[in-house]
Amino acid sequence: MASYFNYVIPFTFFISLCFTEIRAQGLSYQYQVCSKNTFTPNSTFQRALTTLFSSLSSKASNNVQFFNNTVTGANTSDTVYGLFMCRGDIPSGLCNNCVGNATQRLSTHTDCSLSKEAVVYYDECIVRYSNVSFFGTATMEVNLGYVLASPINMTNQESFKRLVYVSLNETADNAASSGNGDEKFSTRETDIDIFQKLYCLAQCTPDLSPRDCRSCLDSLINFDLPRCCAGRQGGRVLYPNCVIRFEIYPFFRSLGPATSPTPPAKLG
Repeated sequence: MASYFNYVIPFTFFISLCFTEIRAQGLSYQYQVCSKNTFTPNSTFQRALTTLFSSLSSKASNNVQFFNNTVTGANTSDTVYGLFMCRGDIPSGLCNNCVGNATQRLSTHTDCSLSKEAVVYYDECIVRYSNVSFFGTATMEVNLGYVLASPINMTNQESFKRLVYVSLNETADNAASSGNGDEKFSTRETDIDIFQKLYCLAQCTPDLSPRDCRSCLDSLINFDLPRCCAGRQGGRVLYPNCVIRFEIYPFFRSLGPATSPTPPAKLG
């Protein structure tokens, strides 16, 4: 559940709505969190972290969308755990590019280069590491979450809020329906009316169980999203293990044949 201090609402967020993100080949950096618990430069922990970053980047270059790894140091305190998850609809080259940029940022950015724990969010991927194992557990610490909302409200907010709630829950159900270790990613298009569509996305790290994935997404939908984005034209909530997003423009790539559209919602 993200702190209000992490809510970021830039006024330029919706200047261009027409497929800008889909057409862009670059990366879209969002946010990073780096702990104040630090390690000593040139220490065993730093060498282990460098090895971890190398393994993440190498794996991302092999057409892999998710990977976690543990690098063991001479002592338990020198062990580092890390993972990356790319968004389920992006091509392998963009995933590789994102993970490479993220690991470079974490290793060189002033606020993060000596942190024992950090997470960085891009639209295209999430990269995280820690000196404490976090695999298979949904992390919901308030200081690790990030929320972004459109500054523009929908005209009929109550009807739109209901539609977003229903559509995101259906998207979350589908994302969480995969088995243990399987990709947990889903997108959905819903007609708002004959002129507009609602686009939703939900994703969890594959190391979560279906139950934990759904619980993680449920917290985002029912707690974080209403406080930042209710009635807005778009919004997203990012946590290390799960992500949700909705917009009134297409921001994800098609993963297959189009499904039958949902009947238009009655806004009124």
